[in-house]
Amino acid sequence: MSKAVSRTLAVAAFSAASLVVLPAGAETVSIYTYHNHPPFIIDGEKELSHEFIGFLNRKSKGNPTFRIKIVPRARLDKIIATPEFNGAVVWVNPAWFRDKDRTTYLWSTRILDDANVILSNMSNKLEYTEPSSLKGKRFGGILGHNYADIDDLVRKGAIKREDVNSERSNLRKIEAGRIDATLLPRSTANYLLHEMGLKGKIYAAPTVHSVYTRHVLISKKNPALYKFMNEAISEMEKDRAWQTTLSRYKSN
Repeated sequence: MSKAVSRTLAVAAFSAASLVVLPAGAETVSIYTYHNHPPFIIDGEKELSHEFIGFLNRKSKGNPTFRIKIVPRARLDKIIATPEFNGAVVWVNPAWFRDKDRTTYLWSTRILDDANVILSNMSNKLEYTEPSSLKGKRFGGILGHNYADIDDLVRKGAIKREDVNSERSNLRKIEAGRIDATLLPRSTANYLLHEMGLKGKIYAAPTVHSVYTRHVLISKKNPALYKFMNEAISEMEKDRAWQTTLSRYKSN
């Protein structure tokens, strides 16, 4: 074999190894999310999930092509448990998937810092310091969502939990005095309070329920995707389009 042929084969092998692995017959990599609320998903407008996919596609230059898939959490749990799962899940944290030691999945570096905040009516402020601050209160939850430490008190009858289908519904119930408090990610609260004209009407307790970072969960079958994702995320701070996107969702 000539040196020229050997060099060509080596370059081809390196290029193939650097590509994200695709499932057989697939042309895209699915990035899942169950966060079907602002700022991650917004009806009729651009939002963080689709902007994130756009960011990835700029970095991959279409090889591969990424797409977002929105699914309920229960369905997502079934998808990632199958042997066929070869994609990723965005906006998540290892603790939410019982993977604090990061042995079940591959986890990207941090994308965003976030926190869960307790919201109440400005005329009837709830000064939250710990879950017991909610004892005797009507707490607005979202159907199917789990609330760490709060649900324990709900089961004991110390907190009355009333569930609805959307974050907006709970905010309107707080405004009307029909519930005493709800919990939202700070990123979501910042967006919705501005969008719904509730700034000055809804109070966010200074002490948060929890703080966390958001990452991308990646199948262990796809180390090439893991490598690509971390390389892409490391460039976020220098990506003007992405930084412009983030600026739209900061508190106004």
